[in-house]
Amino acid sequence: MNKTWILIKTMLKMQYSRAGKSDARTWLYIIVGLFLLPVFFLYINMVGNIISVLHEALQPYNQESLILGILFLISHVVLLFFSFMTVLNAFYFAEDIASFIPFPLQPYQILLGKAAGPFLYLYLIASAFFLPAFFFYGNISDASILYYLYGFLLFLVLPIIPFTIASILLMVMMRYVNIAKNKDRSKVFAGILMLVFIILLNVFIRLNTNSTAVIDNFADFLQEQDTLLNMATAFYPPAFFSTKALASAAMWEGLLFFIVMITVSMGMFLLFIWLGQLVYFKGVLGIQTGNKRKVSEKKLFKKITSQPVWILYIQKELRIIFRTPTFLMQCVIQSLFAPVFIVIILMLDMNNNSLAGFMDSFSAKQSILLLFIVTIFILGSNATSISSISREGKNWHTNLFLPLDPKQVFFSKIATAWIINLLTIGLFLIVFIFLLKIPLITIIMWLILVLTASWFTSVMGTYLDFLEPKLNWSDEQEVFKARFMGLIALLIEFGAFGIIVLVLWNIDAIQGLASSSIFLLISLLIVIGVVHKLLHKKIAANDHQLF
Repeated sequence: MNKTWILIKTMLKMQYSRAGKSDARTWLYIIVGLFLLPVFFLYINMVGNIISVLHEALQPYNQESLILGILFLISHVVLLFFSFMTVLNAFYFAEDIASFIPFPLQPYQILLGKAAGPFLYLYLIASAFFLPAFFFYGNISDASILYYLYGFLLFLVLPIIPFTIASILLMVMMRYVNIAKNKDRSKVFAGILMLVFIILLNVFIRLNTNSTAVIDNFADFLQEQDTLLNMATAFYPPAFFSTKALASAAMWEGLLFFIVMITVSMGMFLLFIWLGQLVYFKGVLGIQTGNKRKVSEKKLFKKITSQPVWILYIQKELRIIFRTPTFLMQCVIQSLFAPVFIVIILMLDMNNNSLAGFMDSFSAKQSILLLFIVTIFILGSNATSISSISREGKNWHTNLFLPLDPKQVFFSKIATAWIINLLTIGLFLIVFIFLLKIPLITIIMWLILVLTASWFTSVMGTYLDFLEPKLNWSDEQEVFKARFMGLIALLIEFGAFGIIVLVLWNIDAIQGLASSSIFLLISLLIVIGVVHKLLHKKIAANDHQLF
């Protein structure tokens, strides 16, 4: 056990050490934190209002336990989603795994050491989703001290079940995915499988929730206490056990459900250790070794001489993104979640044209503004551009030997981010045409605007990453972890055009679809020109340092 604790502390120090980090970066984080304080208080106030309204509506029918049930369900689903990403990257695709294998350590010890970082990350996420609602509910319902005691202990075990489910699925999958003996394809397959699994989970939940039956028999459901809770948590018992433990904290029933939940969590944790001891190393050793395609010198020379170098550079960037699991998850898959889930929800609810009807309630001007600001938010949250320079890592200086001007290198990186955004734009286009049935002229105007906005977000993200690139990393996760560059880019992009959209929305002088679109397009072209100018100045000023 002593070895395990030493290993956990060592891995955490390696991951969160401040060595090599400047004080300027610390101050940047402090400034961003202060900037986000109003958002934090707004979020806390919103959660409090939601809990208060729900409690006031459900208390007369003795159904207030439904609030806790929904809270635990949402927390477990969110933690499961993030567990897939953190487990895959930490357990299999981190660069430091091979260095720990020769040590006299059991597989489960390395597994627990690698799990420490993801667990801290999950606790941070759980704090944001669970704790505010938990305390508000306790305050509104005048809960006893046992409610807070049980709640704190349940919070400590909250990530265990989602984390264990994700870990077991991935460990079993990675044990057999190595049959192909191809490292790159295995990584891509694993990332896509995670997206498919989460989508299927969403479909399963929706198909097993008969909203029509709930509405038709709502009066009957309210007659018996906790009936709505039983329906909401029927497909996921841990949420039911946790809810009953808190809702009945002052009674023996609450203690019984609390013990059951703790026992289930500990059982899942032991299952995680046992299965890890059996299959973890087999999956890791397979991933660490993979076949590399051999390309003949003749084919390579023909390929290089047949295309411009900057096009080959873009192809190289795209291959790195799609063949590196961390980059694939952060740059591609995460940006596809919003349009994919919209498609799933609409396809499962085809008889209910509520969203399409919602769009019909707006004028042509309001529709284009609404579509524009939603898509620019999704594109602005894409991590491809804000990692353009940092993805190179210690290999950045190899650009010195390429037959490319520095401006061509940056143009290729901006173009790569723009091409990745086309996947998201294409999915939105399908939704707007076939599901929401938005008029063709609005689609055309939106497409022109969003393709231009995609270039703006790509240029802005690349410029911000160039201001403070993270090149000294040993694990791809470090490119995205503990960096506020993506948030800063999103605040600049969404904040600036959010203000423009708000002004246009309230200006009566600009009414038509064409005039609103032209105003937005001119604004985009102006900011693109400004950011390009700043980027060229930065390249000229740092040409001797980075190239």
